[in-house]
Amino acid sequence: MVEEAEGLLTKGVAHDRLQELGLEYKYLSYYLQNKITKTELTEQLYTAICQYAKRQMTWFRKMEKEGVPIHWVDAKSK
Repeated sequence: MVEEAEGLLTKGVAHDRLQELGLEYKYLSYYLQNKITKTELTEQLYTAICQYAKRQMTWFRKMEKEGVPIHWVDAKSK
């Protein structure tokens, strides 16, 4: 992912734009600007992804309570 972000920067994508492309790119941009260490990149990205997933589940539960059918896929089945 670091190489991909570096490639985008090389092609002229600004750090501000890179940060708008998603959680991963936001933290990769900080890392490539030496604003955070690789360890901080991993920790902060993990935390942000967990928080995002929690917000998604809250949103889906709200939709179910409002009567919107959600078709869950069992990730364990093939």
